[in-house]
Order: sequence, then C-alpha cells, then structure tokens
Amino acid sequence: MNRDLEQILFTKKEIQERIATCQRTMIQAGLDGMILTMESNLRYFVDFHTHAPWSTYTRPNFLFIPSRGKPLLMVQNFLASEAKAIAKGCTVQGFESLRGPTAAELKEIMETLGLLSGRVGFELGYEQRLGFEINLFNQLKEICRETEFIDGSEIIWAQRIIKSPKEIECIRRACQATSYTHDHIFKKITEGMSEIEISRIAQQLMLEGGAEYPGFVMITSGKGNYSRISKTHTNRKLQKGDYMWLDLGARYNGYWSDFCRSGEVGALSDDRKNLQETISSVTARAAEVMGPGVAVAEVARACTIELERAGLEASFDCGRMGHGMGLMSTEPPSVTIHDDTVLQEGMIINLEPGIVTDRGVFNLEENYVITNAGYEILSGGSRNLHLIK
Repeated sequence: MNRDLEQILFTKKEIQERIATCQRTMIQAGLDGMILTMESNLRYFVDFHTHAPWSTYTRPNFLFIPSRGKPLLMVQNFLASEAKAIAKGCTVQGFESLRGPTAAELKEIMETLGLLSGRVGFELGYEQRLGFEINLFNQLKEICRETEFIDGSEIIWAQRIIKSPKEIECIRRACQATSYTHDHIFKKITEGMSEIEISRIAQQLMLEGGAEYPGFVMITSGKGNYSRISKTHTNRKLQKGDYMWLDLGARYNGYWSDFCRSGEVGALSDDRKNLQETISSVTARAAEVMGPGVAVAEVARACTIELERAGLEASFDCGRMGHGMGLMSTEPPSVTIHDDTVLQEGMIINLEPGIVTDRGVFNLEENYVITNAGYEILSGGSRNLHLIK
C-alpha cells in the first residue's frame, strides 16, 4: 500500500504561538517561568525530539521557558547541531558532560533569564516526570534558596489537552495506520503462528499503513492468559479454538493511536461473536453522550450504564473507562467518575469499556476527537470478530 503522503510539519509560527500561550498562562498563574525536560513537552513547545525518546537517560535536555522573552534549550554537545537545525522558537546552548549540566550551570541560566528569585514550574505533577536526576534537582533547590519550585503540570496539560487541527491530523494518520494493520493482519495470521511472529507482522503493517514508527503491540491468546490485558508477545503458538486479542499503537510525527481488535482460530463461536458485537455497541452508545461541555465523569457513567443495560459488569480492569491521547499514548483526562475535566472541542478521548472472561478479552477501544457538534471517530478497522485460519 502506498502511503507516501506529504509529511505534516509544524511551522515556526505555530510553535511560537504555543510558547506565547504558555507565557500568558504563566503570567496569569504568577509564574516567572518553567523548566521542562520530558521528551513530549520539548516536542510540543519547541518541536525538538531525539532519535531515541524514552530509551536513554544519558544526555538530559532542559527547556527554559521564561514568562517573558525567548526560551532556551540546553542539550549535550552531541545533540546541539541537530537541536539548532530542528528546534523552533528558541536559542540552543550546549553542555559537555554526558551526565548533564551541574546545578551551578543551571542556576546561571536561570539567573540570565530572570528566574532565580521567582516562582518556577517543573514537571512534578499529574502524568509528568522529571527527565534528569533527582539528585541534581535537589542540588538545584539547595543552591537556589530564593526560588520557589512548584508544580507546572496544570499549565502544561491545560494547553496540551486541546489539540490543534494539525495535531488531530497527525493522530488521524496514526489511527489510519492502525486501522490498516487491523484490517490486514488477521488475513495473514494462521493456526500455529507464534505471538512474536504476529507482533512482527503487526509492526511491519503499521509502517506499510503510513506510520512513521510502530508504537506498541499488546497481544494475548489462549485459555489462562486472557486476564493478562497488558501482555506483550511470547513464543506461544496459536491453537484451534483460541481467542486472540490485539491492541496496537502507531506513531505519526510523534502522535499516537491506540485501539484493539480480535480474532478466533478455526471457527467463530456464537458466544464470542455476540460478546464482541455487544461490547462494540456498548462503546458506541456510551460515546453518544460526548460533546463540548460534558463532564468526563458523565462519559464514565455512560460506559457503566451501557454495560449494565447489556447485563455485563466491567472486568477489563485498567482502572478507568478510557483516557486522553496525543504525544503520549495515554494522557489526561482519565475517563473515571472521579475526573472533573469538562470536554472541549479538540480533546482526544479513547473509550474502552469491556469485560474479561475465560473465553477472551472483549474490548474494542475506540479513539474519538471532540468536535463542536459532538465527536468524530478516528479509529477504524472491522469491529467484527475476525476468523483466523
């Protein structure tokens, strides 16, 4: 399949608008700036990413965003040339040590940018992580006694949770690659094939379907394994009568997809077909409540209500009925009755009500974008139970 579409890229103007929005929000919140180190935040705010995100702790990166003025991106010299070529809307400064700059070097930049005696946000809160040593963070706090170190996660998520049309298009392409994979892979799988073989085929199909990178493959098959809903591939071979559940995520320009489909080996049994169709209907009916102004908690309640109407109780125990998605495969909000987030146009919501029995994992996660009229479904591929030869 030819998916050689023109690559979606973010312009310098678009990145500068993100920074400007962040700076306005910081001023309103009384922050003098933020220091960000997570790959997804660096990619969002200055369009900088590395060749191996999340796979190495060597060479940490630091993005200083003052509430006024131009941001500064600090990277190890190995990455400096690339950062100067691709990062947008910021100056780039290198450092020598593989372990990262010293606390004194960080303090010097903070002073230059006017952050030393103010309130500075870090990735300390919900679904955020520091991308450098905690020891260094503590040393920095020790030598910056006049600086108030606070959690900047609310400011970050307030902005990142709403996707622009171009971001949505990136997610759409990731979903198209995953839909393509789900529609083609069950025709290639046969009895006797191992889960690791299936995983490799899935990753190849994601690329063939237009993904820039395969993201993840979760797969479980065979009696006694269905409760392992976060399982990765093993050498187990498919046997006649097995149910196989396949959850895939592809990436396009850093943005993710995340949804699952299923098949049965040898013949389709009525009980499994019926459960598959029921869960697909439950998910679709629960989604009907979504739209701007609707509380996420109400969406979670809708999932529970629809399961109960079908005579089912949620046993797909991932801790929630769904989640957001973007530059990370799971992002806020969490679709639970405890999340007080209100849906807005541009949010991505993945719904995944489901059940797990000794007959299989009956869950058809769907990826939606909230629109001014309600929602649009981005995930595709047949929802029917696939026959595996």
